Amino acid sequence: MGLFCGLRKGENYGLKFSDFDLERRSVKISRQIVANPIIKEGSRIEENILIERDPKTPNSFRVLRVPEVIITELEKTKYQIDMYKEKMQEAFIDNDYISCQANGKVHSLSAMNNALTKLCVRNGLPAVTVHGLRHMFATILVEQGVPLAKISGVLGHSSVNTTFEYYCDVMDEKEKIIAFMNDAFIPEGREGTG
Repeated sequence: MGLFCGLRKGENYGLKFSDFDLERRSVKISRQIVANPIIKEGSRIEENILIERDPKTPNSFRVLRVPEVIITELEKTKYQIDMYKEKMQEAFIDNDYISCQANGKVHSLSAMNNALTKLCVRNGLPAVTVHGLRHMFATILVEQGVPLAKISGVLGHSSVNTTFEYYCDVMDEKEKIIAFMNDAFIPEGREGTG
C-alpha cells in the first residue's frame, strides 16, 4: 500500500478489511495506528501501547483507487487471517485489521520495516522502509507529470506546499533528465538531418 497508494506506516497498520470497496476498487483511509507512550517515574517511557487515532491531518481522510495487485494480495491476506481465526477460535482478537499477528493483535510498529528489510536482503535489493515506499510512489507520480495538487491529495498532505517542499528536487531533476535525453540521444533515422 505504501508503493501503490502512498500510505504512511500508521495508515497501513490501521487498515481494516471493511475499509475496502472491492466493487469500486477503492480504500477509505480513516485511521492510523500509533504508539502511545506510558510514562512512569519522571520522563522515562515504561511502555508503548498501540492505539487507533485519526489520520495525521484532516486531509489524510481520503478514498483512494486500488490497483488489481492490491486486491489480489488482500484476498490472500483474508484467507490467511481466516486460517488464524479457525486455529485460534475464541482466542483470536478480531478487530478486522489486515496487518495483524496470528492472534489478531496489531503488529509492533517495527514489524513492517523489519519484514521489508528481510525481503530486500533475500532478493539482493537496497534496504527500503515503508516511508521509502511512500516516497517512491510520490516520485513516480511526479515523474509521470501528475499535478502537484493531485499528488498532495493522494498523499493526504496538509497542503500543496508540504508536497512541494518534499518533491521540488524531484521536479527539478525531471527537467534535467529530459534535457539530457533530448540533447544526448538522436532518434534512429534522424541522424544527419536538420
